[in-house]
Amino acid sequence: MNATPVRRRAAYVSLVAASLLSWLATNAAAQPKPFAVQVGVPVPNIAALQLYVAQQTGYFKEEGLDLEVRYSTGAPQALQLVAAGQADVAMGTVEPLISGYERGLRAKAVLRTHREMIYYLAVPAESGIRQVSDLKGAKVGVAGLAGAAASVTRSTLRTGGVEVTADMLQPVGIGEQALAALTSGRVQALGLWSNAYYSMERNGTRFRYFKHPTLASFGNGAVMTSERVLASRRQELCGFGRAIAKATLFMNENPGAALRMYWTVVPSARAGKSDAEAVRTGMIELAPQVRDFDVGFPPSERYGAFDKAAFTRYEVLLKEQGMNESVPPVDELVSDAIVGCANQFDATKVRQQAAAWNR
Repeated sequence: MNATPVRRRAAYVSLVAASLLSWLATNAAAQPKPFAVQVGVPVPNIAALQLYVAQQTGYFKEEGLDLEVRYSTGAPQALQLVAAGQADVAMGTVEPLISGYERGLRAKAVLRTHREMIYYLAVPAESGIRQVSDLKGAKVGVAGLAGAAASVTRSTLRTGGVEVTADMLQPVGIGEQALAALTSGRVQALGLWSNAYYSMERNGTRFRYFKHPTLASFGNGAVMTSERVLASRRQELCGFGRAIAKATLFMNENPGAALRMYWTVVPSARAGKSDAEAVRTGMIELAPQVRDFDVGFPPSERYGAFDKAAFTRYEVLLKEQGMNESVPPVDELVSDAIVGCANQFDATKVRQQAAAWNR
């Protein structure tokens, strides 16, 4: 019997099988990987602008991620869902991470997303109140008495030499309700957060702001994830971080394009009789939000890096205001494991892309 044809057929079958396996491996690698982000706001909102820009510029796709954006009642719920394994990352403020540690929640802040503390005081621009000490005897409106904004408000007042009496802080909600309390004189100042103020400014209100005297530069917004995801999905986390960093740089270079991307997600945010008026009005809200997201970019700075000493000081502030009973070790709450890989991109290329964007 001639064995040569048999060997040839076997070699052919082996070659076909190897080619098929190679094709399957390549095709599997090319398929975007599902990745869920839980945002600490209940509906599409300018607070999630980085996600919208990264989606529409294709940065998530470039990283091989099929991103699903989910919304929550707030940062506590967002982080709880991540800790329960129902999402990969949460985006919100870090207070639930700190207070949750005492209850056994184990998660890490892996990227800082905000340049400064989002909570601060505001008075009408025409007010005679020029400094925090001028608020002695005044009423200050807050969304609620138990949240982080109220805690930072109390700390800002006390650090500024103002005694915070039992009835000084008044619950006024946010938006039109809070503005009505201010304009009617029921309260003389507000203790809310950045994009709540930006929304009011878009509608014509002008404020004078007072920020925390020692912690204003601590950015308390973050990308947070569970220890399980940090251990098992590091590559995807790195890709997510790079996409967010590139989107943030893009919007800093071309905020006008970022505004139009925001409108595609939230059409109701586009307000004006003409396009020029809509852009002018929209930029009142968007421009300061974009500046808030500017935490530095490579090669001169490291996007997303935390100041751990400032993080600890913020923990102490929250403890002093009764939000948590202890000050967990900062390394239990913060990880720099993906900061390096999140900064591995060509910033010059992103700037050029932003400058040339005209869609």
